[in-house]
Amino acid sequence: MQTPTLGHYLMPNLRSVRLDLYTWDLVPFLRLFLNPGLVNVDIDFPDDDPHIYRPATISLIPTGDLTHLRLGSMDDDDLSMDALHNLLDEASETLRSVYLDGQPSMAVIEKLLQLPDLRYLDVQLPGTRISPPAVVFPSLEKLAVDYSKGVSWLHILQHIPSLLELVVTYAGSSSRYLQILGSSLCAGVGRTLVSLKCSSEKEAPLTEAGLRPLLSFGRLMTLELDTLCIGQRCGTQLDDSIISELAMALPRLTSLTLGGIPCKTSTSDVTVTGLVALSTNCVDLDFLQLHFNTKDIVSRGTRANSQTHRFTCKLRTLSVGAQPLPSDHDDILLVTFAILHIFPHVETISSAEGNWDRVGRGIQLFRDAPRIVPLPTTN
Repeated sequence: MQTPTLGHYLMPNLRSVRLDLYTWDLVPFLRLFLNPGLVNVDIDFPDDDPHIYRPATISLIPTGDLTHLRLGSMDDDDLSMDALHNLLDEASETLRSVYLDGQPSMAVIEKLLQLPDLRYLDVQLPGTRISPPAVVFPSLEKLAVDYSKGVSWLHILQHIPSLLELVVTYAGSSSRYLQILGSSLCAGVGRTLVSLKCSSEKEAPLTEAGLRPLLSFGRLMTLELDTLCIGQRCGTQLDDSIISELAMALPRLTSLTLGGIPCKTSTSDVTVTGLVALSTNCVDLDFLQLHFNTKDIVSRGTRANSQTHRFTCKLRTLSVGAQPLPSDHDDILLVTFAILHIFPHVETISSAEGNWDRVGRGIQLFRDAPRIVPLPTTN
């Protein structure tokens, strides 16, 4: 049981506290804020850590009703980890959300794995293999992990029964990592996952081999695979075939990001055919970021505009980044009508290239213009 602090008496009704401890001089005043009824605790520690103050501060946090815990700039010294372990142990029945900025000890990781009602976790995992208990995160719905040292932790995904959202930051080959991730998810949470977001810290290609294992997650509504392009070659090495397979396998998608902000090259093998497949199969799609071949959309724009099929995709935002686009007025009109035909509800073209701004303005003009209705014929 924790010793009563001044906060018990001075601020008995305070339920949420956000403290940015830019200096350790503030630590003695924490007793003014920390009362037993606190539900949300958010503390950023200063960098110049004298070690003793960090564990002392953690030990002051009341645990009776603690539901949400965020600790920024954590250190992995033994005293801090012991204090954190004790806090998690005391608050194990109430904690729903934990964010730790820093590398926790294995003892803390093992304690986190067993929190019975934890719904959200954002943590940096160690490079050593974790031995999970019989049940890992029995109530966890969202997991965000910063992991750049390998794939030794991925096996725990097989043991999480109800994960809905997964956010991963990693380093290395995108395709290799996604293949291993996909295999781990297939053996575990792939059947429940509705949101998957992965980002690479290094230049690494996104290929069909990396994307294919994820196509079995039919419940996905959000898929974001953020990779960096490599030199003069587009880092998103996909084609119409795999995009068409994705569109048919994941029809519930509302947000799709394949690759980072589209680059200045136009070497992608995704063409109008891939865009049509997405529009046809993913009718609830609202956001799309995809590297596609802009030369193809210019050369085949007339064919796309001449199709009689009426697309119903709900896409409102298309992110095109810095993908090149000809400045010729006729080509701009061609691309504008082609995009409006494939994605009739598009409102925003997110770009870093001037000519796409002209396409965006054209889309606004033609979408807002009154439709021409033929006069009824008379006999």
